[in-house]
Amino acid sequence: MDTTIVLFGTLIIFIILNIPISVSLGLSSAITLLFVGMPITSIPSILQATVQKFSLLTIPLFVLAGVIMEKGGISKRLINMANSIIGPIHGGLGYVAVIAAMFFAAISGSGTATVAAIGSILIPSMVKQGYDAGYTSALSAISGSLGTVIPPSITFLIYGMITGESISNLFLSGIMPGIVFGLCLCISVFIKSKKENWKSDSQRSSLKSIFISIKESFWGLMSPVIVLGGIYSGIFTPTEAASVAVIYSFIISVFIYKELNLEKLVETLFDTAKTTGIILLIIMNAGIFSWVLTQQSIASSLTEMALSITHNKYVMLIIINIIFLIAGCVMDNTSAMYILVPIIMPVAKALDINMIHLGTIIVLNLSIGQVTPPVGPNLYVAANIGKVKFENIVKNMVPLIIMSLIALLIITYLPWFSLVFIK
Repeated sequence: MDTTIVLFGTLIIFIILNIPISVSLGLSSAITLLFVGMPITSIPSILQATVQKFSLLTIPLFVLAGVIMEKGGISKRLINMANSIIGPIHGGLGYVAVIAAMFFAAISGSGTATVAAIGSILIPSMVKQGYDAGYTSALSAISGSLGTVIPPSITFLIYGMITGESISNLFLSGIMPGIVFGLCLCISVFIKSKKENWKSDSQRSSLKSIFISIKESFWGLMSPVIVLGGIYSGIFTPTEAASVAVIYSFIISVFIYKELNLEKLVETLFDTAKTTGIILLIIMNAGIFSWVLTQQSIASSLTEMALSITHNKYVMLIIINIIFLIAGCVMDNTSAMYILVPIIMPVAKALDINMIHLGTIIVLNLSIGQVTPPVGPNLYVAANIGKVKFENIVKNMVPLIIMSLIALLIITYLPWFSLVFIK
């Protein structure tokens, strides 16, 4: 118990002191090792073992593919296609924000990338048509969270690496929950647009203009088909699929859309390196933390404590949701995974909770965490794009989060949505 107090106590203190979560994880782990009399010279070998995994190559490759497609004109064409089909209806641009985010999520694998790509185009357009800037920014922020749920998803990749579950199955499990999440957001848009009487200024598109917009976005739409289709058909592994995504997105952006020039390519590589560096730093320090949890039997002690509370799996699912919703408010997805999954995993197995279904629940919780303060990275990106005060975007986020929690309850207690495509 003393070791547990030292590990989590120092972590909480460092977080309160506003030390970055990745550094806090490493420092609290090192202090705990010193407390139990173990040499901290073992830390470098643990760091090396944590990142010396072939599957980790998938992360920078999917990040690179997503950034290339963002700067190569993919997001612009996806928005044009969605706008030509549903833009003219009542509150149409709100639906476009959600649906375009769903399409781009199937390319980028990242929530913040989806917000940046879709929000930078749609937020100014929606405000120009009379939509409230705070609500528009909030909608773009939470729609970006779909990038965490809909495959390919970096958060699912992390979960798979921690638990050893099939990445392909995890990707499959995110399809229906992502659709349910998106539909719940569309319901929120419908209610808000009726209340505020947001009518579209767009004229109803002709079949010809719709066909042209679909034709222009065809190559972008083919990306998830090629990448995910290749994974599910067994043609290539997720890591190989990420490589294919990079090559495909580069060819489309340079030779077909012709929007990725040398200057943009340099920006793309810089953004990818920065994002990847942050993720790997978190993974390394979180790996030490996870190793200490297991080596000092802290995880097993916490598991026994959790099982002493209840042996009812449905009650435990509520507890898991609460834990990860709170975790999503104060830490990034990767840190939350490495800290909590080793503790939750044995509890779930003891209560016969399907690990693929559990992964979907956890990822959906953390996707909601991307729009809940004080961390909420999507909030800051959207607020910056929409030029709105942080308090304004948070206030407008409340009804959207309520709809997101409804989606979470549906996915939690109806496992069919997560497992329907799993063989």
